[in-house]
Amino acid sequence: MAGNENSGRRAENRGRNTRKNITDEELELINNLRRIEDEAISQGLNPKDVKHGWLKTKESSLFFKNPLFSDGGLDELAIARVVDRLVEKHKTTFVRKSIPKPEKESDVLLKVIVSDAHVGMNPNPDGNALFQYEYNSEIYQESMDKILTSVEKEFSTYGFFDEIHILDLGDLADGWNGYTTRGGHELPQNLTNDQVFELCVDTKVSMIRELVESNKANRIILRSICNDNHSGDFGLIINLTIKKMINLLYRDEVVEVDIIRRFIEHRIYGDHCFILTHGKDKKERKIGFPIVLNDNAIRIINDYIEHYEIRSKFIHVEKGDLHQIGYQRTKKFDYRNYMSFAPPSSWIQHNFGDSYSGYSTQVVHKETNDICHTDYFLDYKKKK
Repeated sequence: MAGNENSGRRAENRGRNTRKNITDEELELINNLRRIEDEAISQGLNPKDVKHGWLKTKESSLFFKNPLFSDGGLDELAIARVVDRLVEKHKTTFVRKSIPKPEKESDVLLKVIVSDAHVGMNPNPDGNALFQYEYNSEIYQESMDKILTSVEKEFSTYGFFDEIHILDLGDLADGWNGYTTRGGHELPQNLTNDQVFELCVDTKVSMIRELVESNKANRIILRSICNDNHSGDFGLIINLTIKKMINLLYRDEVVEVDIIRRFIEHRIYGDHCFILTHGKDKKERKIGFPIVLNDNAIRIINDYIEHYEIRSKFIHVEKGDLHQIGYQRTKKFDYRNYMSFAPPSSWIQHNFGDSYSGYSTQVVHKETNDICHTDYFLDYKKKK
């Protein structure tokens, strides 16, 4: 009887959905979700408590992740509460200041490059990881604060900057509901979705406020890649929220929040073109760009340069993903890999050994290829 009722309900829904021009693929997805829901209920389970399972027939066996599953992570009410709390915090402590112009205009750019922060990652699940690293909200904030110290150091050397760029090369958040946003790879976590969201937004907004109030540049640009294999659309949500909050506080001429949505995009500063990518996208690539250039990577980058008719004197390709420092040059461009801001995950530790962590700065002169590159290493704690 129950089966007949379900069949009737689905037939009714099929007719209703067809009238709304739902595609066959969307209809199949809806029906699969209902199959999961019906099977869970038939076994006395709440569908939201079923994380994954198997659909088996005589001919096949299919593993699935349940999109209905909820572990108490970020939902509409949770995100609304977090945003309200953060907006109230920053608005009530914010006093708009007039930013004085320097006596002498600068033609020097300061870049701070962070990649693979993997906020929310637990590098020592169950206390059994090989190298016993600690990485949590407090440690992440302390590490981000060190960036401000590095900016102060560069300012003491070079003076007032034309612009300061804070560049995030992707994988800001480690995952979503304990998986990469691509799906399929389960990840040990020590923060919930809403905790990751709040920590990332609050830390970056606070950093921008510190930089503006320190008056070290004509303009600040916060630039973030959101097409990557760990953060994906979660990273996009985080950065869109940051953009909304920064726009409440500052005019675009003072602070620009630039969100990179495509796998590869480029930005121009003077005679320099920076081609930016995480290295692995949120959907298409099975293997990311390599640490050492190969023919495939060179061809794709050259195709990109030709397609967008990039004629800058100096072209720089910058990427993260592989958690390693690397530098090469070709006739058309140079190619730089950046290290991970986070310590190595348990999986990396057990498969590849220990690794370094940190961030980098670059001082770039607008019309020459005089670039000063500095790597700053973070000494994360290890449990003894």
